[in-house]
Amino acid sequence: MKSDILLFIDSATSDSELLFLDLFLPELLAQRLQTIEAAGTVYYSVPSKYHGKLSGNAACFVRSGHDDVEFWKDLFARTGSGHLCKIYADSPFMDPSIIREMIDHHLTYLAEFTFSENLPAGFSCEIVSKELIEAIPDLKEKTLPLSQVIKANLNHFDIEIYYKDPDIRDKRISFLSSRRRDAVIMERIYSLGSAFPAYESVRGIIEEHPEVLHIGPSYLEIELTGRCDLECLFCYRNTLKQHHGDMEKNLVPMLLEQMKSFNLPYTICFGGSGEPLMHPNIFEILSMAESDPLVESIIVETNGIYADANYCAHLSKDGGKIKTIVNMNGMNADTYTRLHGKDFFERVHRNILSLSETAPGRVYIQIMKINETEPFLDAYYDFWEKLKVPVILQKQNTYLGRIEDRRYSDLSPLDRIPCWHLQRDLYITADGSVTFCKQDVDAVNSAGTIRSATLNEIWENKKTSFISDYRKKYPASPDCASCDEWYTFNA
Repeated sequence: MKSDILLFIDSATSDSELLFLDLFLPELLAQRLQTIEAAGTVYYSVPSKYHGKLSGNAACFVRSGHDDVEFWKDLFARTGSGHLCKIYADSPFMDPSIIREMIDHHLTYLAEFTFSENLPAGFSCEIVSKELIEAIPDLKEKTLPLSQVIKANLNHFDIEIYYKDPDIRDKRISFLSSRRRDAVIMERIYSLGSAFPAYESVRGIIEEHPEVLHIGPSYLEIELTGRCDLECLFCYRNTLKQHHGDMEKNLVPMLLEQMKSFNLPYTICFGGSGEPLMHPNIFEILSMAESDPLVESIIVETNGIYADANYCAHLSKDGGKIKTIVNMNGMNADTYTRLHGKDFFERVHRNILSLSETAPGRVYIQIMKINETEPFLDAYYDFWEKLKVPVILQKQNTYLGRIEDRRYSDLSPLDRIPCWHLQRDLYITADGSVTFCKQDVDAVNSAGTIRSATLNEIWENKKTSFISDYRKKYPASPDCASCDEWYTFNA
């Protein structure tokens, strides 16, 4: 018995998106899969907008929507297959030995559905039997991917779950080349041996050469201003050696232009020590960021005081990139004032409701998990969930002891991992300084300024610090060994 293969082109609409080091991946994978004895005919599934060399191929099926139940029913009817093994076609590191083992498991144990719990998408597959498709009942939700339906109802089907060591999920790499960041990392790994590595060797390669991960910032936090109307008891603004002013408007396009040298998608967060919506050119700056194709997402972290009708009007016209996080550490005027220093509770509350109506699904409220919020935290959740406004529970950052530690529990992992912020983030203060990290709020250990060096040069200079941290060699300034922000993860 064999399992036929389905090479699934997820969203690519041109062949250039299916290239890895000038190799056309659907053809490359088909050739490599021929070495698997239990693998049958290779088919392809492409989205309706695809126009490339697979078009017109008798083994290529065009789909109009998702890989839902109806898609699979049609596919089994057209192929006559007994089993189909779905592999993403943009998986240059696909390991035939893993696919072989998964197919053997599936066929040996007469499974209806086989998947991997720990392998990244670019190494694993999903295997579906015709029997499962024939037995699955009609569903109210017709467009859910089949795998999502199955995994939500594991007890209703004969499932085989495949696990393989070492586990590399902690690296947060999909190993799909359609994701530009992951493609660059794979190109670097490939270049070390001029070969596609076996799955078992990937973790060791990364541990020995952590620089393959340091490809460019994915999260750019920009402090537009140091001004703020509040005096929050957990804020570091009043501990700064000098208060920060407004960022010069011309620095923002300079940052956007310099980020193009990395040619990688990234997220911008407007945050820092002050209130970004107080910047006099905030709407112009937001429009600049929105129009940049490399900017995938924009986060505005605000106290909500100025998230008013003007801001709502801007959100109503933007293309959906902007997400707003409102810091709201109060259940009523009394608790709000005690934590934020001044009473803007009703104004902020009203603005949040307007925002959620203007941009549903793109507005969040954030509350800090500290002693002062613990008594009303449950009621806070209940209140905002009824209004369908998602709540973010924020860990307090003491900025290496600058401010009083008010946490009532420590959720830090027992084993320290390499710092995500040194691998992926850049923090820029209002005067254009690029700090060592966000803990370096006075820019004492600045890596440079965007006036004196390019972001690319600064990023390269920071590589040594990243590698040292990866190998658990921490500097004294800033005191990385005492930091507990290393495990927190931005976009």
